[in-house]
Amino acid sequence: MGFYGMINSLKLGGMFKEVGRSVEQKRIALIGAGKLGKGYLADLFGKAGYELIFMARNQQQVEQMRAQGQYTVVMEHEDGSGIEEFTVSGYQIWCTQGEEREQCLNILTQVPIASVQIYDNGFAAVGKLLGEAIALRAAQENPLPLDILLVVNYSESDRIFAEYIEKELHTEAQKNYFKEKVGLIKTLAFRGGYAAPEEVLKRDPQAIGASDYPELPVDVDAFCGEFPQVEGLIPLDNMDARLKAKLWTGNMRGGMLGAMAGFKGYRFYEQARIDPEIEQFCKYGYEEALYGVLHLFHMTYEDFQKGERKEAVLVPGAKAKASTDTIARQMFGLVRKLGRNERLVGPAMACMQTGKLPYFLARAIAMAFDFENTQDPSAVEVHNYLKKHGIQSAVEKYCGLHMQEEKERILIELICGHYAELHMKQ
Repeated sequence: MGFYGMINSLKLGGMFKEVGRSVEQKRIALIGAGKLGKGYLADLFGKAGYELIFMARNQQQVEQMRAQGQYTVVMEHEDGSGIEEFTVSGYQIWCTQGEEREQCLNILTQVPIASVQIYDNGFAAVGKLLGEAIALRAAQENPLPLDILLVVNYSESDRIFAEYIEKELHTEAQKNYFKEKVGLIKTLAFRGGYAAPEEVLKRDPQAIGASDYPELPVDVDAFCGEFPQVEGLIPLDNMDARLKAKLWTGNMRGGMLGAMAGFKGYRFYEQARIDPEIEQFCKYGYEEALYGVLHLFHMTYEDFQKGERKEAVLVPGAKAKASTDTIARQMFGLVRKLGRNERLVGPAMACMQTGKLPYFLARAIAMAFDFENTQDPSAVEVHNYLKKHGIQSAVEKYCGLHMQEEKERILIELICGHYAELHMKQ
């Protein structure tokens, strides 16, 4: 089975190249056939010679990818040197629902490694599938380890999936196998995924766009089997802290930008990015968040940088690509993004716990409460609750903060103060 089909490289001016694979092929089950699955995990593991076995819950997508036998990737080079368009072929794909679910279970009882790259509305179903597969593996004679890469943007993804998996384990043998031989591997996903250009989608509805960010840092301490020999898979320790650091400094920037952009009436990310006031606002918020992360997790700045996304050096004459992202997408899922351990409240409380007043983070949280998007049910929920109960009650409910705790009370009062002051200007 081949991994890459013929590659037409726009960067190379129409030249062609082929990417081979090893003769002895390992296999990976890729649960989720979206942009991360098809454009990140498939790229890293396919280049390393793995057979790619996709699993998706949408029967129509499964049938289409199977009938096509290939899909298109439009890959942007982060150094500004151009774009490659190529096809990926030689994969299997199965549906996790209906008649093909048994085949998914069968595969998951055999592969040494799997990855999960899905939205949170699929966590329960995939957790159940994994739990059933783990129960079946435990019944095998001398069962081999299973490592599962969790490519989801949750700092406690291992705990979340463990809870779903454990519901399917009923014997001591099953529970012991899970405890001793199954690794739930947290990751730091940095490669971007986006919709392919319209002209590409017309000829291939399964096409995706992706950047070529080369690395996927993974929790080296969580592996139960052999560490995969995959270029770009970076072993890191202290992953609990690193995941929070990524969310509280990297995703925090998007949260602050989106909150202030919404307050100022911008629709597109690029409009906000070049606004000097927003740029300075995000800079101050990042400084607060970094202080909180370094002091809460007792990290040096050098250690923190090991888990940071690395910026590519642009080739001579290249310019950074203007983003087509929207503010609505940046802020979508407002209930989650206002949460206690999320991108704004998380670093704000880290500051409170380590002796710094998070002035700018608190202001961003106040602005986020005013973000309106009628297409986002959670934003509508927040807006309606705020209108009925007021800002203090909304902060307590959605940010998970309590007036009875002194440091949380101070943050609540700071957010409410900002909210009142912002509305005085309107």
